[in-house]
Amino acid sequence: MKSQANYNTLNVKTLVADTPQYKIEVLPENNRAYLTIVGFWRNPEAVSEYLNDWKHAIKQLENGFTLLTDARDMKIHPTSVRPIHEQAQNLIIEAGIRGVAEVQGSIAEVQLDSVSAQTQMPKRNFTNPDEAEKWLDSL
Repeated sequence: MKSQANYNTLNVKTLVADTPQYKIEVLPENNRAYLTIVGFWRNPEAVSEYLNDWKHAIKQLENGFTLLTDARDMKIHPTSVRPIHEQAQNLIIEAGIRGVAEVQGSIAEVQLDSVSAQTQMPKRNFTNPDEAEKWLDSL
């Protein structure tokens, strides 16, 4: 008979932030962060803790971590919010990101690709979250 203490506790994500605009989780066992971007970010004040939340998430990961971003429910953000995305990507790059899989499927993908091109984020686009996860696992 198996001991009840042997149940699998791996693959449990740690919640870093859960706001109406985004959710950030980490899975240290896989050295991976998960970002879900939701809706319309009206202005930088609407996501005032975003950069701090990323700093907290990065502290729980090691150099060479990966990121799965789900942007399917993202709406196009105003230009005043672009610097927040750029600063977050720069933090992630400086922390040693190995690769980003971005699940897109909204009109916002052009905006996301533009920011990533500017920051030189190592990113690949997907339409299926399972395919994105498999690609990150292969890195």
